Amino acid sequence: MAFPRWAGLLAAAVALVLAANAPLTASAQGGFPPPAPPPYTPAADAKDLKAVLFNWTWHMGMLRGIDEHELIVSLEYQGKGTVQVDGQPCALTKYRASINYQTSGERIQYTCTRAGKTYSAIEVVSGPYAWNEDLVGAEIVKGKGKATPLPGAVEARLIRLWASPQGAPKAALQGAKQPDANKLADDVGNSAGDTKLAWEGGKPVVTFPIPGVPGATATATLNAKYMAERVVVRHGSTTTEFSYGDYNDWNSSLNKVEVLYAGKMTEKQNGKVVRDLTTTETETGSVYVVMPVPASVKAAIKVSAPFPAIATIPVLANPFGALFGQPAQPAKDEPMPRTADGKPDMTGNWNSFVGFFNWRYGNRRCGPTQSSDCTPAWNQTTDFEFEAPSRFGPNRPLYKPEFWDKVQQLDMWTNKEDPVMTCQPLGVPRQGGPSRIFQTARDITFIYGGGFDGGGGYPEYRIIPTDNRQHDPKDLTTRYMGQTVGHWEGDTLVLDSVGFNDQTWLGRGGFFHSDQMHVVEKFTRKGNEILYEVTVEDPEVLVEPWVMTPRKLTANPSPDAGLVAERGNCEVYELTNITSQIRH
Repeated sequence: MAFPRWAGLLAAAVALVLAANAPLTASAQGGFPPPAPPPYTPAADAKDLKAVLFNWTWHMGMLRGIDEHELIVSLEYQGKGTVQVDGQPCALTKYRASINYQTSGERIQYTCTRAGKTYSAIEVVSGPYAWNEDLVGAEIVKGKGKATPLPGAVEARLIRLWASPQGAPKAALQGAKQPDANKLADDVGNSAGDTKLAWEGGKPVVTFPIPGVPGATATATLNAKYMAERVVVRHGSTTTEFSYGDYNDWNSSLNKVEVLYAGKMTEKQNGKVVRDLTTTETETGSVYVVMPVPASVKAAIKVSAPFPAIATIPVLANPFGALFGQPAQPAKDEPMPRTADGKPDMTGNWNSFVGFFNWRYGNRRCGPTQSSDCTPAWNQTTDFEFEAPSRFGPNRPLYKPEFWDKVQQLDMWTNKEDPVMTCQPLGVPRQGGPSRIFQTARDITFIYGGGFDGGGGYPEYRIIPTDNRQHDPKDLTTRYMGQTVGHWEGDTLVLDSVGFNDQTWLGRGGFFHSDQMHVVEKFTRKGNEILYEVTVEDPEVLVEPWVMTPRKLTANPSPDAGLVAERGNCEVYELTNITSQIRH
């Protein structure tokens, strides 16, 4: 296994950012504490539902992070073979499936030939809506493309999604009312929620409902390695059977992260083959996949009941609580600290890494289907493809369809394309909240610590006027942090920024922007917390404004918290000869 030169940088950078934010507890002096035992390990002969669901996702490589959460959120798939067109097999020249599990969405693009004639289709499902497109993302931008609503296709497309090699274990966990198998009760037996287990011929057989398709029941038969070899879905008079085999890591050789997927897939409806696929390549590392529903489709398909929300792993409020003392608690009865002019006083030191990590961070043990040269440290490196909050979502900027593939490619080539890899500032809003604030009646100064985007970035600063001035139309200079002016709206400080260069990203995941970006930040202090809200507008590349998930900055009580180091040295390790797509 070839380790890229940057592979060890992330852990070191994370340790530095944590140390800069708060005093380490005794157990954390010198870096991360020794990892705790894995949260759950099934006995070798365990035959209960918890053990089977855990083994299913564990053997598939779907468990990520030190706490082994199930973190697969998207998939890009390419294959060859045949599909049925007008009841006859059609030889594929292109087959691409793009899946977003969080939104119950899949877009399938295929082109095939039969008897000298070419057929093409773009089939989409997103929650309770199904439609075909004449071009990818039809009607998302007004005047571009045509979307044809297909209410009768919703159920069949959802069945295909949730009976797929990764969709089936996710649907089984959804039926069990627990997205993390290791969190199921130890005494669960063979039933949890609507998911049930039986053993037939020495093989586990898991039965579960298909999300979003009332009355559809799936039965998955697992092989000796706890991977689905057969999933049968019965829905009314229709029986759909999926056969799977030849599981492997089908990712590009540059991004082998050991998430397994079926290499052979056959789909039958009432005994007749409708799709027969051989996998050629996958991308399993949480790439950008979206299925926004066109307005015309929403208008044409009437939804009578709420679509079931797909459960995701809860985010920890303080992923590093075990590493250092808890932040100061909000002051409930204490008067708001104010300056002489009556404005809320933001001055102080703040824990600003909130929002850059979702869960505890560290080395994950090697799984049962990983290669012999696996190490826990290597797993930590590969897992950030799945753990990075901006990649995990579900709140992502909605780009115009013509940029969807560009976002994917930028992310897949993060090691070359991400500005942080060439020592550039993170910019606004990726830099996040400040670590230290100085406030006067006319301006406010933000000092940012380093490494806050999951180990990336360097200390920066901003000095911003807050005297209600407007942007200077004569100032055409473009900046990493933009040209920012501020004003107060009641007790909320509002910062308005324009004049950006296009050399930064909004976040990990290839989330680029243009030089027409406009950012509005809001800071509202309540006790020992600051609510940080951001809205990004960029009509050049985004369909709509992106309202980021709000963050809370908490007062940092450490007497040394404000001692932010200088920007420091940054070395560019790789520019052109990139040896890995395993991305930070």
